[in-house]
Amino acid sequence: MTALMAPAGSWESLAAALRSGADAVYFGVGSLNMRSNATANFQPEDLPKVVRLCHAKNCQAYLTLNIVVFDPELEAVKQVCAAAKSAGVDAVIASDFAVVTAARQIGLPVHMSVQANICNLAAVRFYAQFADLVVLARELPLSAIKQIINGIKAENITGPSGKLLKTELFIHGALCVSFSGKCYMSLAEFNASANRGACYQNCRRQYRITDLANGNELDIANGYVMSPADLCMIRFMPELLESGVDVLKIEGRGRSADYVAKVTQVYRQAVDAYNSDTFTPEQAELWRTELQQVFNRNFWDGGYYLGENLGVWSNSGNNQSPIQKIHAGQVTGYFSKLGVAEVRADAAELKVGDKILFIGPTTGAVEYVIPSLRLSGQEVTLAPKGATVSFPVPVKVRTSDRVYLLCKRKFGSEDSE
Repeated sequence: MTALMAPAGSWESLAAALRSGADAVYFGVGSLNMRSNATANFQPEDLPKVVRLCHAKNCQAYLTLNIVVFDPELEAVKQVCAAAKSAGVDAVIASDFAVVTAARQIGLPVHMSVQANICNLAAVRFYAQFADLVVLARELPLSAIKQIINGIKAENITGPSGKLLKTELFIHGALCVSFSGKCYMSLAEFNASANRGACYQNCRRQYRITDLANGNELDIANGYVMSPADLCMIRFMPELLESGVDVLKIEGRGRSADYVAKVTQVYRQAVDAYNSDTFTPEQAELWRTELQQVFNRNFWDGGYYLGENLGVWSNSGNNQSPIQKIHAGQVTGYFSKLGVAEVRADAAELKVGDKILFIGPTTGAVEYVIPSLRLSGQEVTLAPKGATVSFPVPVKVRTSDRVYLLCKRKFGSEDSE
């Protein structure tokens, strides 16, 4: 059965992934991963709790240690691997052989990262000496993916566990203009390496070509000539699943909890629909519309997997979702017996019919439409900014959960997070 893997860059995103039906979750700790410059990263001391939460939901916990490692960091790599082993992490995702060696020496299973650029059976045979799973390059056409998977089965290629080598593919999220993320633009311009988790995302900017001979300038298309649109495979789930891939991976450890919740929910439904023989193209279009409601840079449907020669470029380096999150307040209490939440509307007024979003480290991300409001014991249709109101919420939320209004985006504006 094909597993669905979701990203977790924070406690909120972890809770959202688990609530939304992920079979596996991947996350980083500290600075030794490709999202090391993100504010949302776990620390080594968090590992036991992360693993405990995952395993309680029958979800695998994978630690991402996929940066290029320098000599002064070798001891830190060993310490993180030891902490992961002690916490019960199911595998470490790596590309640098310093990490592979450190993990293998203590019996911590290894999965080869997409940064390893695995594009053929020869590479698969090599990495099978060290890893039980390989993430195949995002640039491969589906025909090559099938050939690799069939080759693994035909040759009975096994990993160190003795089990048949597993394969994994990215199915949704941001793509890099460079091959499998091996980009050096940020390093060249800012001395901040993308391969060390410090990308400045030069590719997401607008550019103009200048003729150095005569100084003439040329604007190209919309200017975003190196910013690929996001990969979206929802329309092609049957083709993906029929290829025999073992794990489907969602990109987005730098994304918010509502992104993780929505994308995981949608692909969970799609996988389950395929398995129950109820997947339809019409339903896929509805799912695609849902996916557009959270962070995206427009979609490239099918990506390189369908044999396209050139990526589809985004028309902006920023979020293209039509929905904007506006901070409204926070939960000040929840009455379980009544199923009622109390919310202090610190930052915005709330009214009946508003679509809101609760985000919290245990709650994850929960969308809800306010059916009614009570203010000072009276039924009201609007609660002014600064008021503390109550309303029924059937899903348990928690004190200090953040509350957002979900509104139509005014393009050019960013979410108030």
